Amino acid sequence: AGTGKSFIAVYKAIEEVLDKTSSFHHVIIVRSAVQSRDLGFTPGSVEEKMSLYEQPYMQICHTLFGRRDAYEALKECGRVEFISTSFIRGMSFDDSIIIVDECQNMTFEELSTIMTRVGYRSKIIFCGDYKQTDLYRNNKDKSGLLKFHNIARLMASFTSIEFTTDDIVRSSLVKDFLIATEKYERKESASNT
Repeated sequence: AGTGKSFIAVYKAIEEVLDKTSSFHHVIIVRSAVQSRDLGFTPGSVEEKMSLYEQPYMQICHTLFGRRDAYEALKECGRVEFISTSFIRGMSFDDSIIIVDECQNMTFEELSTIMTRVGYRSKIIFCGDYKQTDLYRNNKDKSGLLKFHNIARLMASFTSIEFTTDDIVRSSLVKDFLIATEKYERKESASNT
């Protein structure tokens, strides 16, 4: 947490898409509609409901461009598209950089479906942390990230980047908390063996 996984992925993808010499034309952000707490019934259209999941990308684009409307402007000109895993079947993404964010909240089947959407002249970036999964509440759903990662490591075209607490940039408080959490979990694990 706090290492800038989403920020770095969005920044580098937009930078590449906006480069006039780039062969990539779109950034496709894919995210599962899994939340950390049940909010009950949320009124509105599908677009209005999904806009809640777009908030991090609005904030990232605001930071990158210094404009509150930067994300919406990129969407309007067709450079950025947001989609939920709920609606991805049957699609193919060509000439795109696909960012699969918060992928620890996806089942293996969702990750596999997304992976098979990659079209011509496209690349895909998976961002996630298996320690941050929100799927613990539903016994039939479990994160597919570790299985997916183990399979992807067998591919020649796959690269993995892992961050540690040394890479946390959000704040020193977040860094201190996560270091303390790791110490606590090691102590608990040692006392249980």
